[in-house]
Amino acid sequence: MRPDHEGGGAAIRLRPPEAADLARLLDWRSDTENQRLLMWRTGAAGVDDVAAWVARRTGDPDGWFAIVASDEAADVPSDDASEHAADVASYKDEAIGFIQMTRIDRVDGHAELGLMIAPESRRRGAGARALALAEGEARRRGLAKLVIEVLADNAGALRFWTARGFRRIGVLRGHHQRAGRRHDVVLMEKALPAAPEAPAWEAPSPRAEASPALPPIANETAAVTAMAADPEVRALRDRLFDLMGKHRYAYNWTWFGRPIIQLPQDVLAMQALILAEQPDLIIETGVAHGGSLVFSASMLELLGGAGRVVGIDIDIRAHNRRAIEAHPLAHRISLIQGSSIDEGVAAAVREHARRARRVMVCLDSNHTHDHVARELGLYAPLVTPGQHLVVFDTAIEDLPPSAFPDRRWGPGNSPKSAVRDFLAHNPAFTVDRDLEARLLFTVAPEGYLKRVA
Repeated sequence: MRPDHEGGGAAIRLRPPEAADLARLLDWRSDTENQRLLMWRTGAAGVDDVAAWVARRTGDPDGWFAIVASDEAADVPSDDASEHAADVASYKDEAIGFIQMTRIDRVDGHAELGLMIAPESRRRGAGARALALAEGEARRRGLAKLVIEVLADNAGALRFWTARGFRRIGVLRGHHQRAGRRHDVVLMEKALPAAPEAPAWEAPSPRAEASPALPPIANETAAVTAMAADPEVRALRDRLFDLMGKHRYAYNWTWFGRPIIQLPQDVLAMQALILAEQPDLIIETGVAHGGSLVFSASMLELLGGAGRVVGIDIDIRAHNRRAIEAHPLAHRISLIQGSSIDEGVAAAVREHARRARRVMVCLDSNHTHDHVARELGLYAPLVTPGQHLVVFDTAIEDLPPSAFPDRRWGPGNSPKSAVRDFLAHNPAFTVDRDLEARLLFTVAPEGYLKRVA
């Protein structure tokens, strides 16, 4: 949430709520006129009530809440500047209101909006600037429309919203009850322009290429090929891979604060694929702690546009869901709880894919042959030509059975055995041998599949 000074008016920024804001929030929520105009049914009895309300707002997976803070310094005479420096710093970040989106519908692309600016900060452009920033946030979340309810006798608010592109779409008669009377409520909406699809930096567009190439590397092709074929290197790799598994090496890493449970080499390979192929949608089976979802979302954020990642898991633990949905990149992530081979879950994923032009799929859930085979049957058809279908943990096939004493999978019953059967009947996909040669060290040998037709 950044400061914004464009277009004149008050300089404000949006930021998360802090403990220092609670006293002001208590004042605003206790004010009877605010309660009337904003149709609040209850006020606040104390700071604890306000803190609980803020926790509900910030913890709502289908909501977004921000403090509107002043980014202007008070005029301080130069002779007194040092004496008043602390006061100026405090004024620059003072809460002057709040703005929120509730009931965010990521499928239909709309949300309900709420805005409150303190009376002493009104008529200085703060509300207009806060609205502009919130609209930008809504667009980044893929929303196409904002809806607001306004008390019918709140003439000032109706003028404000009308002047900023909101249109009346109806009146809810007797919709709000206060002080024993029923009041009409005006329903207003504003369509938002689509977020720009082009990346913010210059890059060759893969949209014009039937099969986009990976970014060039500094090494020579002959050296990469020789490395991949060197029997001594391969033997050392296999030995090291076996030893690292005993020490849970893949659990050593995080991405943007969330455990990713992947080898760094595979993470680098995925960023190269996403950069080259620029998918609109990345489908991932297996959520765990959410690190892979956050990684994919961060790549899509760098590319710009409205790209999203859908994560599917049979059991998304509550603490992981909270952490994912509170993450700064949550606006690009959709979570679906259920078995990835359940037809209802697959239908929900297909609905996401229906709206995308370029779809990439990563399979990393249950690693038994039958489960992966069923996933391939459900999700491989969603992969668009030129994109990758990545099946993780095919390396299970190459490890000794003793490596999986408490698992249902192992050699002969693994993702790789499912992939080999799949490729025998699906010529539209091929193993990306060039990428595998670069990697050398991967949990997905023969698992990087490219759709070529």
